[in-house]
Amino acid sequence: MQNSSIIFEVPEQNELLTERFKTHKTLFNREVLNGVLSIFDEVADKGDEGIRSLTTKYDEVDLNELVLSNDYVEGCISSLSPTLRSALEQAIRNVRDVNLAMLPQTWEKQIRPGTVIGEQVVPLDSVGIWIPARKGPLISTAIMLVVAAKTAGVKKIVVGMPPLQNGLGDQGTVAAAKLAGADQFVIGNGVSIIAGFAQGTNSIPEVDGIYGPGPGGIAAAMSVAMTFGKKSVLGIGPTECVIFADETADPLKIAYDLINEGEHGPDSSSIFVTTSINLARKVETFLWKCIGEVEEKRRQYLKSVFGSKGKGAVVVASNIDEAFDFINWFAPEHLMIVCDKETENRALTNINNAGEILIGEYTPFSAANYGIGITAVLPTNHFARAFSGVTSKDMVKYSTIGRLNKDALQEIYPIIKEMGNYERLPCHVKAADIRLLE
Repeated sequence: MQNSSIIFEVPEQNELLTERFKTHKTLFNREVLNGVLSIFDEVADKGDEGIRSLTTKYDEVDLNELVLSNDYVEGCISSLSPTLRSALEQAIRNVRDVNLAMLPQTWEKQIRPGTVIGEQVVPLDSVGIWIPARKGPLISTAIMLVVAAKTAGVKKIVVGMPPLQNGLGDQGTVAAAKLAGADQFVIGNGVSIIAGFAQGTNSIPEVDGIYGPGPGGIAAAMSVAMTFGKKSVLGIGPTECVIFADETADPLKIAYDLINEGEHGPDSSSIFVTTSINLARKVETFLWKCIGEVEEKRRQYLKSVFGSKGKGAVVVASNIDEAFDFINWFAPEHLMIVCDKETENRALTNINNAGEILIGEYTPFSAANYGIGITAVLPTNHFARAFSGVTSKDMVKYSTIGRLNKDALQEIYPIIKEMGNYERLPCHVKAADIRLLE
């Protein structure tokens, strides 16, 4: 297949790259946000009926019920083939192991004589998990998010998903989430379901935390939900990856890794970064060959990603520091490093912005997406500069602990007195006085 080159050299072609990714910085705009706010208002006003009408309007599916029955959920599990069920159960165990290792614990420590500080860690009471399915089922996402909540000790886990044309949820996704520990399933338009999680309706419980990936509208809905006091992680948008490699890497494997992420959809970002023009050309050649072998639907996605208006690219940096600068600027959701040991160490030292870092030729994106157990629900659209992926750490909250004996209070009394008097809050000072005068 004949295609135009997607190789860009930096810094010489920085302007062209900036133009290619000019929309990447904005996960959603004001128009999308205003639309989301209107949906929240409609759900607040009309409850379940609002969600049903919004689902008819945006998803073109008429719903009788928003809650999936227990019989349907159990039937979804029964429909699994033995091999798929075995794979799901192993994936659940692996994700649980990782989240247990990451789960924060309550702690106390004496930092000065008589002064104890610490943190009490407790799970959220309830969470809502949104699992998109527009471009295909995401059973892996269901497992990662539900297991993270279950491992943290969340008492009520409600999973929401878009309806199929029959008004029900994807069987494999429902089964995976149930096996992972989900308690209830609701279906409907994504933004309206998130609005339900934030405000509560007759069918959809109000929850304390709301998590899940999706396009700009879903990201905007998560942002709005936070204004209702709901915990969330922002910037979980369309998938993206960067591969950083040197001449030791296999160009065919890199090509497959690029289409691994690119096949998610036409809005995916898939980028190869190197300092070797020779390797870049080999990867580009293999890339187009591999795309030609993919089944039609995913091939069209890939042709969009690596086409003239897509977010696929091969970036050839003039030196290794330029490569690191580009990667830190992009702040990829998924980063793969395939280099000799010295270059690998330099990369790990200098690349600070990435949702996940996969190291070595035997750690493809698909291994992290499905099998390792680390989360693949990660920040996109430059959000990895400030945000991290969703794990059990996001399903808990922290209460700081402080404990003083009388001597320790006496030691800091001058601070209380001086600052309390300056702020003209005499009762602050008095509250310490009465304890020290006993």
